[in-house]
Amino acid sequence: MSRQNTHPIWHEDAPDYPTSPLPDGQVDVTVVGAGLTGLVTALLAAREGLSVAVLEAREAGAGASGATTAKATLLQGTRLSSLTQTHDRDLAADYLAANRAGLDWLREFCRAHGVDTQAVPAVTFAATEEGVTQVEQEHQAAQDLGLPTILSDTLPVPFPAHAAVELPDQLQLNPAHLLAALVREVAATGGTVTEHARVTEVQADDGQVELTTTAGVLTARQVVLATATPILDKRTTTMELVPQRSYLCAFEPAPGTEIPAGMFISAESPTYSLRTYEHDGMTRLLVGGQGHRTGETGSTAEHVAALTRWATEHFPGVTLTHTWSAQDYHPVGMVPHVEALSWGGGRVFFAGGYSKWGLAAAPAAAMQMIDLLLGREPRLSFGSPSVLGTVKTTATTQAAVPTTEITNLARAVTGTGDTRGNAPDGSSTEDSGAVVFREGTHLVGESFIDGRSCRVSLVCPHMGGTLAWNDAEASWDCPLHGSRFAADGTLLEGPAVRDLKQL
Repeated sequence: MSRQNTHPIWHEDAPDYPTSPLPDGQVDVTVVGAGLTGLVTALLAAREGLSVAVLEAREAGAGASGATTAKATLLQGTRLSSLTQTHDRDLAADYLAANRAGLDWLREFCRAHGVDTQAVPAVTFAATEEGVTQVEQEHQAAQDLGLPTILSDTLPVPFPAHAAVELPDQLQLNPAHLLAALVREVAATGGTVTEHARVTEVQADDGQVELTTTAGVLTARQVVLATATPILDKRTTTMELVPQRSYLCAFEPAPGTEIPAGMFISAESPTYSLRTYEHDGMTRLLVGGQGHRTGETGSTAEHVAALTRWATEHFPGVTLTHTWSAQDYHPVGMVPHVEALSWGGGRVFFAGGYSKWGLAAAPAAAMQMIDLLLGREPRLSFGSPSVLGTVKTTATTQAAVPTTEITNLARAVTGTGDTRGNAPDGSSTEDSGAVVFREGTHLVGESFIDGRSCRVSLVCPHMGGTLAWNDAEASWDCPLHGSRFAADGTLLEGPAVRDLKQL
């Protein structure tokens, strides 16, 4: 990515919010992760009269919640038709009902707490003739499930659209404003949010759960891992979540450029997604997509370059101002996980796996989580995937994603592991590159950033995956479960809880 403005545009005017030191004593519920799932869960638990502590390894919204495109909609690409075809109508109906409840909660929270939102249509469009059938199928599935979608054979937009399905009155917003409002409300309701407190160990017994963190030790009656994928887990839940990165670019339009109002996403892959954002009195264009499995691609910077080429082709004169990316997890069963983990003695829970559609799904997951914590019959469910549907989805996912771990290892052994990266414009740049090689028994990654060389072990400390170089973000990424590390080995995100070994 460009070395300038590699943070989300939302950071430009992120509001302040209150944080607290690690609480003393025991709390009823500890929520690990201060993203949308964690903060809504904490708020709902506090409203139920429970004592709540939120622990965040970095800052609130440091993961996907702060890097999202922030589209809150019930029309999610071609998801409804995919669920209907892969599983059945009943599961698609449950998924839609849960997302509707989540969207309603989000809309009301934003209204009550002064978070600005814009009501705009959500549109899934066919960028090619081949995508028309997908758009028509999504419209049919939405209609069958009661959504008032509108099918069109064209759109008044400057990019190719051979067909489109539209759902009016959906929401777009600034996620930094939403997250800050949630932290403030958690604090106002009696909860605490502690940043820079990375959880490194969770031990559950019959009466409590002890959490070891970089800020100290905390005990709780129950723990919710709202960490995108469950940290410390090495069992079924982690294996059923596929990590994917996608990219987002912000552009300043040329004077007189008309940008269509709405939230658009292509039906085909690679995806192109766009929306507008009002910033500094100007309407900005946001273009995202180009998703791929974490750690399994060529030059990641090429994905940013592809988005930039698309935007400049269809919106001439735009100027790139920000580039960033986010990591989301895709469950093989296609619906989010909200569950007690098998190793937590019934006291450790997880919620996540929104396939990039967490703005509506996360509040729904939080509502379901509160029922689990309180021992109530869940009022919401995303549906239970069938074995057949999960097998179909898994096969599709595996067929679509190449495996690079063997390739990386082969390159290292043969000495052909130069994975030197490229800048977003495609030119070779020494300070964005890295090489992979074997040194004795160690698989080594050596990066070259700002004239500084860093050597680290390329064995992921989570479950031993072989890391790949991400030239867009100067990071080492694990294709197994999505752990990511800075060039110097510092842990960034994922199920791993410690840094890489420096060599």
